[in-house]
Amino acid sequence: MYLREMESAPELISFAERFIRNFQAGNANAIIDAIAKEPESLLIGTDDAEWYEGFEVISAYLQMFMGETQSRDDLKGTEVEIDKILAWKEGTVGCITAHFKYSVPYSGEHSGRVTLVVHEEGAHWRVVNWHGSIAVTNEAMWGHPLETSVEEYLALVTDFELPIAARANDGTVAIMFTDVVGSTALMEELGEERWIQVLHDHSETVRRQTSLFGGVVVKGQGDGSMLAFPALGSAAACAVALLLAVREGSDGVTLQVRIGIHVGNATSEGGDFFGRTVIVAARLSSAANGGEILVSQSAREQLGGAYPTGVSRTLSLKGLAGTYEAFPLLWQ
Repeated sequence: MYLREMESAPELISFAERFIRNFQAGNANAIIDAIAKEPESLLIGTDDAEWYEGFEVISAYLQMFMGETQSRDDLKGTEVEIDKILAWKEGTVGCITAHFKYSVPYSGEHSGRVTLVVHEEGAHWRVVNWHGSIAVTNEAMWGHPLETSVEEYLALVTDFELPIAARANDGTVAIMFTDVVGSTALMEELGEERWIQVLHDHSETVRRQTSLFGGVVVKGQGDGSMLAFPALGSAAACAVALLLAVREGSDGVTLQVRIGIHVGNATSEGGDFFGRTVIVAARLSSAANGGEILVSQSAREQLGGAYPTGVSRTLSLKGLAGTYEAFPLLWQ
């Protein structure tokens, strides 16, 4: 029953990104402000002794911890790369999980994980339970070292096909297509070697943003991608984040990317999706202009005004009978 009431929460993904960035920057005041001012608030770390109960205790610990880390020369220059954030909510309660990599000058790269249970207090979300840990390769959750790697286990299960966790509880899926406009001309202008690097960087940006918003990259198609999300709001938020990221450019090249989004039922087989929902999303992407997100009428209705839209366009979509109403998502 509870799973059916839970929904994906793009706003909590943004909350987690800010939380991690503030922690990286040593902004103790911002982190402390994000903690619920309750005696039951809890912070748990990797070490057995890292168990801090109550807002006052957590606040004092964070002031001490961040003051110390900011003063140490061997920790300066630490970089953090967020790999994935998943976030769900039910009413005023939410759960966030994040995986990230951080690079420390004196000890190299490490992996970290954080789980946040948050509660909505007025206009703000605040953390009531925070569990952070450092990932250890091949270490089982009960502390017993594993002699077989995860990759070896998967290789043993030859008939196992990893499912695409992209469906909502009602069986629907939000499909998004992205496409780089004028890719052939760009390849001619930049030269093949440089163009391949730009495409590689762009693909990494797509993968990173998709992962952050809880989606999956179904397949890459050279200069385009097909993505799937269990929640339409997450797909829309990812589309906006992707265009913002692309606008910053890569290797001195700013790409023009067009995006189409549709939501509905789709047949899944062999790690792929098929059907009208997929075709409509693909055709919307082809009809969009560079830097534009086109959503179908049903997608616009389901978004419920979460994102403003422009004037509708009546389109004839290749291979589909009739006409379709499409709406540009106003993201800039």
